[in-house]
Amino acid sequence: MFFKSKYFFSLFTFLILISGSVDAYDGVVIVLEAPLLRGPSLRSTVIQTIRKGERVYIPREVVIDGTLPEFVPTFDRAGNRAYIPGRYVKVILGTVAENRLPITLPDHDPTDYRIEEPIPATYPFEARGFLRASVAVQLANSTKSPYAYNSTFNQQDYGTEAGVRFTVMKKVDHDKYDRFYFGLLGLITSAENTISFKNNSNAKESRGYIRGGPWFTYDAFKNEKYRMTLGTGFTFNYNRSTILVKSTNGASEERVFAGYSISPVVSPSFQISDIFPYTDLIGGMDLSVYLPSTLTSKEEAVVPELWGESNQISSGLKAQASLYLGIQVKY
Repeated sequence: MFFKSKYFFSLFTFLILISGSVDAYDGVVIVLEAPLLRGPSLRSTVIQTIRKGERVYIPREVVIDGTLPEFVPTFDRAGNRAYIPGRYVKVILGTVAENRLPITLPDHDPTDYRIEEPIPATYPFEARGFLRASVAVQLANSTKSPYAYNSTFNQQDYGTEAGVRFTVMKKVDHDKYDRFYFGLLGLITSAENTISFKNNSNAKESRGYIRGGPWFTYDAFKNEKYRMTLGTGFTFNYNRSTILVKSTNGASEERVFAGYSISPVVSPSFQISDIFPYTDLIGGMDLSVYLPSTLTSKEEAVVPELWGESNQISSGLKAQASLYLGIQVKY
């Protein structure tokens, strides 16, 4: 008897749905997971969920000019009355007007709980935005900006400019792909140049540079092990040059020239990731352009015959290429 009652109840529900479908539209769910609610309120009990692409019953009388009310009456799988949010459904009208209806929500899908790709390396634990800090040894060609001596050169020996290079970087906000970083670039370098004059006197130039400025990088290629990175920025430079001039009669004098300049910089680099935990091996090239600048000495010459008439070292536009190799830590 129980089974007969259950059979007749199911048949009765089926007949209701069939008869009702004549005066109803089909609706397609356009969100990831739409709730069927017991009442016309988001606070109502969820009695069932329907996945994106599934169809629901929509009474014709609630569709006005192709639009739906805030909550649409429908049925759940058991034939019980339920309500679905109208903005989660697209009505199948069978007319040209249907093409104007969206197939997805025009804004954020509040039912989509899936994590956006790429999944953070720390998932399922809390993701951290890594900072990057690097230190490297750098070698570069010496920039030739000699003082205007009062004697002609016999020989000029320009040594390699050497020093350290360091960066501190932070991932750019809203960068989902861990490619854009912004921070600071700093360099401390020095070089020594030796000049011999035709009158047998000589000069030794000790040049030092302290450079710092904003730095921006983009990882043009990356996988789990390697990265190819492009960097750009500019540095404010403090240039200091100490010159010691000696003559054949034993006279000598040392003077200091100092000044400031600006250098745009571009840099391609290569990284091997995680040679140690959170530590990368990095290597690359900096291409710098030194804008015209002037170094000035605050002291007048004590032995004027060793020097020229100028109290400055003038430098025009100069390019410099440097190579560096070091490590980068992520924290």
